[in-house]
This record gives sequence, C-alpha cells and structure tokens, in this order.
Amino acid sequence: MPKIVDHAARRTEIIEAVWSLIVRKGFIAVTMRELAAEAGYANGALARYFPDKDAVLRAAFQRAFDATNERARAAIGDRGGLTAFRLLCLEIMPLDEVRLAEARVVIGFWDYAAGQPELVEFYDSAMETWRAEMRMYLGQAQVAGELAPGRPHDLIVDAVLAMTMGLQINACFSPRHNTPERQTALLEDFLTTIGRPASS
Repeated sequence: MPKIVDHAARRTEIIEAVWSLIVRKGFIAVTMRELAAEAGYANGALARYFPDKDAVLRAAFQRAFDATNERARAAIGDRGGLTAFRLLCLEIMPLDEVRLAEARVVIGFWDYAAGQPELVEFYDSAMETWRAEMRMYLGQAQVAGELAPGRPHDLIVDAVLAMTMGLQINACFSPRHNTPERQTALLEDFLTTIGRPASS
C-alpha cells in the first residue's frame, strides 16, 4: 500500500527549516541547495513545494505575517479601539527573540523583493490587511471618544507603520538604542499624541 504523504504538513516542516536558515544567514546568501539540505530534502524534492527562491521567500514572509496576526488575535481578544490598536502594534514590533527573527526575515524580503513588482504587490496586499484593521480600531476609538480630533486616520496609520517597520530595522542593526523598553516607550508616546487628553 503506498505511503500517504501529508503534503501540507511537509510543506510546513520545510518552511520551519528554511526559516531558521534565512534567520541565520540572510535570504540573499541562501541557495536553493542549502534550503533543501536544511530541510533534509534533495534539491529536486524541495522544488515540488517551492520551485524557486521567490516561492520560498513568499512562504517565509507569509509565516512571519501569519504568526504576528495569530499573536495579535490572542492578545486582543474581544477588545477594540485604542487598546486593540496598541496591542496589534506591539505584536509587529521586534520586542523579543521571536519577533526579532521575524524582523530579519521581513528585512530579507524587502532586500530581495525590491524592484520585483509581483513581490512588491504581494507585500503591499499584506500591509493593506493591517491598514484596514488599524483603521477599524481607530474608527472604534473615535466613536468611543478616545481620539483627539482633527487627525486623519490614514495619517495615523501611515505614521505607525513607518514607526513599526523602522523599528524592525533599528532593533536588528542598532539593538542597544532600540531595546524593548525604548521601543515600547516610543509607541506609548505616539499613542499619547493621538489620544484625547483625560480632562477632555
């Protein structure tokens, strides 16, 4: 009787293996042969699941994106408004080794994908998911009277994405100036600027 192969599980195992290699060496330095060896497969066997480096990179980035979203859903629960907005930002920020590893993969994606329209579009689609979620939380915060008036929601989202993406780079390349405590303080300061003062 032929052996039944769980291709979804095998694909997940491969992603886990190549993830660790990308984190250690950076995506540009990794070859398909190295990726196959790290996962314990012949080069040709790996191609069944990931035909080229683009496919590997998409999967590695998607894993980071999905992991962030899973953590955020667990942290947010049934909360909304500025509380949920803050918790989502915290899960994006590289505040521990897990999130630092994700940041390294994301940085590798940026480096490799720049100038490749299909990968840029893939990334932009993921970011639009976060933009929509953030706008939803800001809308809830506005209804609840948590936001200071006069600042467009898209401007807030642009600012916080610039900050969180920048922190991914800074925490990897200048960690002594971007400790978890300083990152968190930066976010809290930003939230103070958009929140309605307690006396209002």
